[in-house]
Order: sequence, then C-alpha cells, then structure tokens
Amino acid sequence: MAFRTHLDQQSTIEKRESSLFSNVLITGMGACSAGGVDLSTLWKNTAHGNVHASMESFPHIECPLPLYRAPSLSFEGAIRLSLRNADRSAHLALAAAHEAWTSTGLEIGEISPERLGVIIGTARGPIGFQEQCFSSLAKSHVKSKPTASLYTAFSSLPALVAKTMKAEGPSFVVSSSCTSGATALHTAAGMIQSGLLDMVIVGGVEAPLTGMLLEQYYQTGILSTHQPAHRALAPFDQDRSGTVLGEGAACVILESKKSAKRRTASVLGSLNAISLGSQSRYRAGLDPEGTSLKKILHQSLQEASLLPSQIHLIHLHGTGTRLHDLLEARAVASFFGEVKDQPYAWATKAITGHTLGAAALFQLVLTLCVLRDGIVPPITNCICPDPLSPLRLVTAKTPLHGPSQALCLTAGFWGNVASIILSR
Repeated sequence: MAFRTHLDQQSTIEKRESSLFSNVLITGMGACSAGGVDLSTLWKNTAHGNVHASMESFPHIECPLPLYRAPSLSFEGAIRLSLRNADRSAHLALAAAHEAWTSTGLEIGEISPERLGVIIGTARGPIGFQEQCFSSLAKSHVKSKPTASLYTAFSSLPALVAKTMKAEGPSFVVSSSCTSGATALHTAAGMIQSGLLDMVIVGGVEAPLTGMLLEQYYQTGILSTHQPAHRALAPFDQDRSGTVLGEGAACVILESKKSAKRRTASVLGSLNAISLGSQSRYRAGLDPEGTSLKKILHQSLQEASLLPSQIHLIHLHGTGTRLHDLLEARAVASFFGEVKDQPYAWATKAITGHTLGAAALFQLVLTLCVLRDGIVPPITNCICPDPLSPLRLVTAKTPLHGPSQALCLTAGFWGNVASIILSR
C-alpha cells in the first residue's frame, strides 16, 4: 500500500500560509503495534476491525489481564548491535522511525545531519529495563552492567534513533503523560517553523507491559479484566469495562516547506494547529465539567482559523473507561452542539490498545490514513453505542468527500490535554 500521493506543489505545499505551522509538512509516517508490525498492516486491521489482544497473568495481580503486545522485531548488522542492551521501547521506536523515514523516499544520510533532529514523546520510557535492573539487584544481588546507566535513561530512546538515522541535530525526550506524542509534535514543528531544522523525526513510544506498572494501573481500577481479550476494550460502547494497555510506537517525519519543495517531496498532510494545555489539580484525568477539553478545542480552532463546522472528523481519545469516555463525549458534544451538527467521532484504541505517551501519534497516523483514503472505518467493539454519549459515532464505514480537516483529541494523567488539527 502506498503511503503518499504526489500532490500538486502549488496547491499543497503553498497552502495554509496563515497557520502557526505554515512552514511545516508531514512527509513520512510509520507505526509498530499489536495492530500490525507496520502502518500498512495496522491500517488494514483498523479497517477490518481485527483485534490482536491476549490474556496474560502476573504474580501480584489476582486475575488475568487483556493486553496488546506488538509482534517480535528483528534487526540486522549494526542496528542489532546498538539495540542489544536496549529496552523494548527503543526497538519499537526504531521500527516506526525506520518505516517513516523509508516512506519519505530518502536514503539514510541524504539529509544534512545537523539539520535533522529526533524528538520522542513517552510517558514511561525504558521502564522494562529499569524494572529488570532493579529486580536483579533486589532479588539476586546481581550487579548492573556498566552500560545499564545509559540504557535506563529516557534519552536513550531518541539517541538510538538518531544514531541509526544519522541525525546530529537536537535529540531529546518530552514527557507529558498520554499527550507526550502531541507535545513532541508541537516542539518539533516549532523548531522547523523557526528555521532551526529542516526535518525532525517525531515519535511516540511506549512499552508499558511490565509487572510493576500493570500492578499500579490495576490498583487504579481503570483496567478492563473482561474476557475474551479482543472484546475487552470497547470505546463508547454502553457495556465498556475499562481500558487495556498496549505497547507500540508511531512516528511521523516533519519537514520544512522549503526542503520538501526542493526535493519535490510527496506530502501526506499539513498541521493546522497543535494546542496543549493542562489542569494539574485533576490528577487522574479530566475535570468533571470538561472545561479543559472545551478550552483546548476552542484554542486549536482559533489557531487554525477554522469554525467548528469546518472540522469533518474528530479522532477521540476513547480509552474505554466508564468515566473518561462519558466526560469526553459530554465535552465534545457541548462544544460542537447537536449530533447532526457534529463532525464524525472516531476512536481506535480497540485496535492498538492504550499506548499512553504514544497515543496522540497513533491517532495522528491513523487519521492521515483516513484523509488519504477518504474512508472512516467503524469504531471497533462499539457494538451498542452508549446512549449517554451524544456523539456522531462512526458505527459503519463512512466516506469523507473532498478536502477535509480532522482533529485529534488526547488527554492524560495530571490534567494534560492536546488538540491537533490536520488536513490533506
């Protein structure tokens, strides 16, 4: 499946001059998750509602949990050597980044190294390796390897991507709970818009399926224990029972308009707005009135110079928990009005699982697939839409006609919220 279409340069590369990120284009994308080892497979499974989740047991959790594990990955040569001590999250990030870079049509090293940056968003970082080191020391008194301090650092994730992709510009991590990917995107777009960089590899990655972290999430009461596993995560369904954690990485390549025009790049989409906010007094999520979501929706539309009626699709956070889905639905409905006046409402975590800090980037790449193909697949596992969620939920394959603007809405712990508006 082709992931980019050659568009008329004057109509695509020259549009949206008034946008805050008018000089920023998306020219590559990739993903690796339980929904597919690459973006093509993920999109195919999303379109057909194929769920790949399984039940797993852990010593300190009294019942099995449904989980979304990505496929095993294999690398060769120098890449394999550089990853031999790295956390699972680094493997996932590199797989998504390599696919995204390949989709640009560029060879590694073809871009000036100092003009290429790497920014990764993650909520939990290399937690698997951190937990492994601590467990070995506590239980077996096995001392860490000299390299452990390198690979337990959050900064190891962008560094390993930068090393492989021959990037010598800024390379760092941002972390803002489930909006980490959106924060990374905002930061990267600002660096390109300012002229500091020509291209940035922007990723969201999470490998949270560790005993310690799963036990912590289990104690919050937000995880589903429903069986069978493929039905456990059901966003906006009236019988939803909680969220399910998933591992994965999603990545886009942001490129300056000047660079894209110079090499006659294929353009996947444009960023109209990226708005970030928080209400940290709400530690576990949204405020009851949905004030923060409505505020961030207004802010992003204002930034993009768009009216609510000009948004054709909203990709919701849709975690599948009883309370969060309800609060999100009420906030969106309050902002956009009656169901008939709303954009189509879509959610995809039933395919990927809840990938925490990578969630916003998964929403972004899947929304780009929708805008490319002009089709919105139905929300997987939303069999009986919750009557208390007054949204224009996509429950059947729905066409999008003509040029479209879409919005991705993400929320997370400590009141973080993000809204991304994109077009093609």
